[in-house]
Amino acid sequence: MITIASENTESETTRIGLDIFRENERRSSKYLSKHFWIKHLLRLSFRFPKLKIELFRFVDVLPSLRSAKDITDHLNLYLLEGKTEIPFWLKPFFKIGFTLFPFSYIAGNLVRLLILHTSKNFIAGKNFKEAKSKLHFIRTKGRVFTLDILGEAALSEREALHYQKQYLDLLNHLDPFSDSEKTSYGTCPIVNVSVKCSSLYSQISSLAKEDSAFALKERLRPILRLARQKNFFINLDAEQYDYKEILMSLAEEIFLEDEFKNYPHFGIVIQAYLKESKDDLKRIIEYSKNRKVPITVRLVKGAYWEYEVIKAKEKGWEIPVFENKTETDSNYEECSRLLIDSFPHILSAFASHNIRSLASALTYAEHKGLSRRDFEIQMLYGMGDSYKAVLTTMGYRIREYTPLGEILPGMAYLVRRLLENTSNQGFLQNFLTGRMGYENLLKNPKELTNDLI
Repeated sequence: MITIASENTESETTRIGLDIFRENERRSSKYLSKHFWIKHLLRLSFRFPKLKIELFRFVDVLPSLRSAKDITDHLNLYLLEGKTEIPFWLKPFFKIGFTLFPFSYIAGNLVRLLILHTSKNFIAGKNFKEAKSKLHFIRTKGRVFTLDILGEAALSEREALHYQKQYLDLLNHLDPFSDSEKTSYGTCPIVNVSVKCSSLYSQISSLAKEDSAFALKERLRPILRLARQKNFFINLDAEQYDYKEILMSLAEEIFLEDEFKNYPHFGIVIQAYLKESKDDLKRIIEYSKNRKVPITVRLVKGAYWEYEVIKAKEKGWEIPVFENKTETDSNYEECSRLLIDSFPHILSAFASHNIRSLASALTYAEHKGLSRRDFEIQMLYGMGDSYKAVLTTMGYRIREYTPLGEILPGMAYLVRRLLENTSNQGFLQNFLTGRMGYENLLKNPKELTNDLI
């Protein structure tokens, strides 16, 4: 039963949030670093939202651009011909740089290099071999990881089988990290791999849910068997709303199969921006009672918000996501409490960079008597490193969502994450721009939502 936060709980949430902010402020370097430049680029994007959208559109198509001329032609199209905040008197100078040789050649190659360099902050390497040293570094900091093989939905069965082989190969290379942490509920493997199901079957379709789930189970079983053999964790990642029911049914069916129902290291993702997320969570909680071991739920806000809104409006459908950020934040907190109330049938992984959202979950978990290792916090690789350090010092398990893959083809991932973290109502924007003080950033989103009604 979810209860409304009392004044004491709310004040404790604020206290924990302030402690995290202040400790982060104390630890944060005042000197230049790779994150200094990223923060300033993000601040620039907050000031010029139209320019931000055009830049992200450009980054999204960059993998298909083969030459310096292709790059500068598209920069000209998006930045100069598009509607941006670039002053009219500056545009002729950019036009020269983007169209006249040798300036255009230099500009095109420089832009590609800058984007590649920036992307390396968020993508650990193109494969395990490249990423291995970074994974060891994560471990030296007292943190753990979940690996994500970058890629969009498979376009052919040949490509789908290639992705399946990539997951199997990755699991076979992860033995150097095969230890586990002892916990009150059993063990927690260091190795955690997130599987994108649409990469495993090219014909996945919401119009053929049963056939899609059946085919995906065939592709998933070898991956789950190998993970079980090695005592590794497998998480089924969330995707577009179109695939949600397929993935929910898939997880329920395969996690209850005889060979898997007694294995404790499987998980699924719930996206709090979906209006149906609480009902989906209750469904998982209900079927988890048919297993002797827990299921882990990674609770996220969601990374496809703009896609879902645009698609629903184009089709004339009901929009499946909350349209206001505070509604998502409020729903995230309600889902957090539902997860914590379901321990130990359900293990929680709170995935967020929003300190208010995390502080609320930490407060409620403490109120319910959970230890700081009975759940975990997940954050994106390359983002919020100083907060990861603070939370690790406080005794929480921090797992970094760590992408592997080619940098340029992985641009779609990068664009989604940047859009997710730079939304007009986003916590990160309010924090980096100094638009709100700590106390305002820690306000109860339920109160802010009520103010909108």
